[in-house]
Amino acid sequence: MASDRRATTFVTGAAGFIGTALIKVLVARGHVVLGLAPTLEAAKRVRQAGAIPIMGNLLEPGQWQDAAAADWVFHLPPHPGWGPRVTWRRADAIARARVLMDAHLLDAVSGGATQRIVCIAGTCCYGAVGTRAITEDERPTPSAWGRCLAPALDRLDGYIGAGLPILTALPGWAYGNASWFRERVLEPVMAGRRVLQFGRTGPWVSPIHVDDCARALVHLAERGECGGRYFLVNSDPIRLYEFARAFARLAKRPLRVWRLPTAAARLVVGPVVADVLAGDAVFSNIRVRGIGFRFQYPTLDDGLQQILGALHD
Repeated sequence: MASDRRATTFVTGAAGFIGTALIKVLVARGHVVLGLAPTLEAAKRVRQAGAIPIMGNLLEPGQWQDAAAADWVFHLPPHPGWGPRVTWRRADAIARARVLMDAHLLDAVSGGATQRIVCIAGTCCYGAVGTRAITEDERPTPSAWGRCLAPALDRLDGYIGAGLPILTALPGWAYGNASWFRERVLEPVMAGRRVLQFGRTGPWVSPIHVDDCARALVHLAERGECGGRYFLVNSDPIRLYEFARAFARLAKRPLRVWRLPTAAARLVVGPVVADVLAGDAVFSNIRVRGIGFRFQYPTLDDGLQQILGALHD
């Protein structure tokens, strides 16, 4: 699908980590971007990123649904998964909320003129697949956190069958100068505080710089196949704790670690997130590369150098 520089684009989760990066890419390419914002503070972040804030909450029907009928829609529903300790009860509530948010958006745009809907979930929907990179054709065996998203992901098939032009994006560990990376890695390392780690090395994971993630989402809207699923990860898997080690090395700062036994993760972050931290999960990007996407930050060092450079600007 050729890019329409005058296209109107609607973004949910627009004030979030990936959402603000996505807005900047879209605005730079000439799109008029409408960003859903549930609070005045979120609206401020959306405006600062370059979009027009639309007040509304995905959990509730409202006038925002009229604005959702744009040429392109990017659905990044917020979830509080990496905040306080995630219990099974809280995970069930997140899963129910995701299904409701999807329904409020997709029902609003069904039957309209929307050309592309890119729904964002995560590689956790496929679970701990091991150290051999798998493709999207493998059968998903969701992690505990992935099971929070799986019911909504399964329901997308019905909307696709009804004719909605939906593509599904599954980012890996998106990192950048915000969100979990800033809180758990950048700020502790730069301030000389300890970085929390469970076990010795952590699992193998597939990362992606948030800017590459945003660019890949736009690329999917332009060239992706409706009904398709796409892993958004770079080509080099890493051990989870390489995020902190590599950042400290490039920043020329000592790495101080507060290391806890792996079993302690269930007590500290809850059983749902602990499950994500326990298993290797490596994914292939051959499908997104096959439709012409190229990474600006193909390795972790490349992405971390960008983050450090931005800190010094």
